Amino acid sequence: MKKFFSLLFFAVLAGLFSWLWFSRSALSYTPENRKSVRTIVPDENGKNAGSGERETSIQEYDESKIQPLIMIGNDETFLQAITVDLDQDGASDQVCAVKKISDQSILLVPGIQNPLTGEYVRLEPIGTGIAQARTLVFYSLDLIGDRKNVLVFSGMSQDNMQILAAYLPETDQNGTTSLNAIVNLRADGSITIQDIARSDAYNLGLTPGESYPIFTYNSDPDSPDTLDQIERMYVWDKMLGRYIQKKESKVPGKKIETRLVNQLQSGNIDSFEQFLDGLWYMTTTASGSPPRSLFFDLQNSEIVFHSETTEEIFFKESGAPRRYGIYLTTRNSSISSIRRLIDIELTGIDEIRMKVVEDVKLKITVASSWDGIYRKRADGRAGTQGTATPIPAGLFQTPLDSWTAEDGSILKTQRHRYVLVRGATEETGSWAFLTVGNEPVVQMKADGEQKKSNFYTIALTGSAVKKDSILTLTEVSVSTAGTQRTGAPAIEWKLFQE
Repeated sequence: MKKFFSLLFFAVLAGLFSWLWFSRSALSYTPENRKSVRTIVPDENGKNAGSGERETSIQEYDESKIQPLIMIGNDETFLQAITVDLDQDGASDQVCAVKKISDQSILLVPGIQNPLTGEYVRLEPIGTGIAQARTLVFYSLDLIGDRKNVLVFSGMSQDNMQILAAYLPETDQNGTTSLNAIVNLRADGSITIQDIARSDAYNLGLTPGESYPIFTYNSDPDSPDTLDQIERMYVWDKMLGRYIQKKESKVPGKKIETRLVNQLQSGNIDSFEQFLDGLWYMTTTASGSPPRSLFFDLQNSEIVFHSETTEEIFFKESGAPRRYGIYLTTRNSSISSIRRLIDIELTGIDEIRMKVVEDVKLKITVASSWDGIYRKRADGRAGTQGTATPIPAGLFQTPLDSWTAEDGSILKTQRHRYVLVRGATEETGSWAFLTVGNEPVVQMKADGEQKKSNFYTIALTGSAVKKDSILTLTEVSVSTAGTQRTGAPAIEWKLFQE
């Protein structure tokens, strides 16, 4: 009898191991590995998105290498995805942005992961109303202060309206999770979630936090020739389970010239880009913060963010006109995973208000250090009030002209490109003329990932470029206060013709 029970025990044990072996894929906590999926961003203008080196590199960029773990339909194109714990069960869920051929609007598809099997259950897609793919930003945020991961998304509609919506995850008694809309707003101006400092008790997990209010800005239809706006404030109503409008107020603006209004309301994005071209400086900065300035070179699709000791270069991906402004999507030239969505609004003849959304595929804060009022230099480029010294006529304009220094270095320029030869080394890059503090300045920006920029004041013998002309370049640092010498010795360049 004892031998019989021993044989029975080993038979059951062998059967149990066999069952575990054949069921290992279903019981695994690790999701099945899938082939990497390339992110495809549709071109809103209907142009071939692969028609340039820069566009190709942007298309091939995979948003943080995230791949869809949710079943994607045959008629759906995957755009990007985020990972977030929607039902707060400790397992990572996913939200995918997809686009159907038959629908202009982008869809967000949530997927809830089963913590036992690792499989994803696809929920009902959410229609966003966002038609311009490059303007889409979505993330999770404790919006109402109850520590739930609210799904927030924003972007631009087909008619260039700003959209912001938030969906609150809720799980019923049966364990089924659904996402319910708690706010859905549209405006022809900006929409802002206002950050509020929460208490230490909230940070320690002891008490709920204060909900964030939301502000929308729409143009005033009763004041077509001014920059007056209608500000509406929305707050969280716990009893109704959604955001409601609390107050409405009129924000007085400035009266602007009719000619400029007609240009901006024409829907032609080029007119506003021409208006932005040049150097802008932030009028007021926080205490202890360095002065900030922006240089728009939208003809070359570049925006330079300058903060005293740091310089960031962003490429413009796309743009959309607004009633009194423009909405730009940009990507960092060195770190392609960093995007900035820039909402620029005209506040005067030489003044703009800018709001920046930092999209780094992490939890996004609702404010940026680049938000604020900017004013353009008086001469439209980079000069201050007063009579600026003109840039020498014909400088760097003759393709066959070259300059040589006493140490044998050679500087060659052609159009907006330069080649600097020092011994056995050769540096290539681009150059641009500025006027800073009424002084003519040339900016030399070397090629490469770092793209270091050097600024030099210009002094030329005579009033025009002639044979045997002497050009003196003195390295300086540039700020909103003007130029300041770096201490490097000035270099004299003598013109010769090949």
